[in-house]
Amino acid sequence: MNKTRLAALAAVVVAAPLGLAACGGDDDGAVTLRYAFWDDNQRPALEAMIEAFNEEHPDTTVELEQNPWDDYWPGLDTQFAGESAPDVFWNHVSRFPTYADSGVLLPITDRIEEDGLDTSIYPEDLYNSWQFEEEQYGLPKDWDSIALVYRTDMLEAAGIDPATVDDLEWNPADGGTFVEFLQKLTIDANGNNALSPDFDPENVEQYGLAQASATGQTDWWNFAVQNGCELQSEPWGEYTIDAPECVEALQFTADLYNEWGVSVPAEVTNQPNGGEAAEQMVAGNAATVMDGSWMLGFYRDGLEPGTWAVADNPAGPAGSGSVINGLSNAIYAGTDHPDEAWELVKFLGSEDAQRIAAETGSVWPGVSSLNDAFAEYWSGQGVDVSGFQTAAEGTTVGYPLSMSDAAFGTAALDEFNQVWLGQQDARAAAEAVVEIANAQ
Repeated sequence: MNKTRLAALAAVVVAAPLGLAACGGDDDGAVTLRYAFWDDNQRPALEAMIEAFNEEHPDTTVELEQNPWDDYWPGLDTQFAGESAPDVFWNHVSRFPTYADSGVLLPITDRIEEDGLDTSIYPEDLYNSWQFEEEQYGLPKDWDSIALVYRTDMLEAAGIDPATVDDLEWNPADGGTFVEFLQKLTIDANGNNALSPDFDPENVEQYGLAQASATGQTDWWNFAVQNGCELQSEPWGEYTIDAPECVEALQFTADLYNEWGVSVPAEVTNQPNGGEAAEQMVAGNAATVMDGSWMLGFYRDGLEPGTWAVADNPAGPAGSGSVINGLSNAIYAGTDHPDEAWELVKFLGSEDAQRIAAETGSVWPGVSSLNDAFAEYWSGQGVDVSGFQTAAEGTTVGYPLSMSDAAFGTAALDEFNQVWLGQQDARAAAEAVVEIANAQ
């Protein structure tokens, strides 16, 4: 959410001694906590939550430290190695297994029990995703899913009724109504769409779709789920993306680029150096994007009200579905102020704090009862975001929990970028990634 592109490389984490101070305290009992995060779009909500926290904890000062996603993780790893990490920080499930195993996270199981915290306010799977070897290492901050974000103005110009978007279907054989929909939205310099015999594929001015996911979270993983693919044998288990239904999803994604020509070319969007899919849509180069709910603020700020909307993902052979993910607030094991850090994490996980995030449209809250508040905010902005909820209610898969995430991410970036360019066989790429990741 998050959002968040996936890190391509992950550094080896060095555990910090527990007694090392991460921040300062004054003789009068005042304490300063450092709190690290990556999404500047969420800063207003965070500042409001910290203000509310200080009403109950006036002697604790919270300093926000924001770094963008690509800088956040290398910086955090360096701080762990140098025994100077922030007291509290956003954690992502791609990094959680390594961090928990290396000892840099403070377990909070006993504190949850001692304070009688009601953890039933969180979705069970979301809460359990922050457990390692029977210890809890974070409280859910939010959740996210993937849905189809689209330009209503482009649909109307193409003569497409937006009401039909929720009923789109795809299949690996002929693409289904989803590909036909994208063909209608792929327009050349002369105004011909990709279904016209006069269409010029060498002079496309608007594509039906933009894709730009480093390893799969916002594109082919979702097609995989919709095709009956399991990304892992089980949580913490081996990657299984070389299974036939997974390879079909990979090939379908590649076909959107190369066979049907309805996606902004991979030469433009391949990660980590290509343009983001959201940027392509805001710039008018693409009519749709399968994107994460954490990107809603980007579309709101980049597009005119009433020109964009959200729908459920297209349904594949196994139905509709999405990758589900979420972040947690975690505590550095080396903090010099574990009690104060716990009070901050406990508050940030509370209904009072997460209501602030929900009512400002910052993120889908980790507290289930507040989902309506988030949807109501966006409704007030003229956007129905229920497509994310609908996608989350379909066939879903969690973000893979694996000690091999770094190896998987690097291999996937290398191999699948070649598949999107039409220079690598989908099956061979999947087998290569599985061999590398499962060998770790």
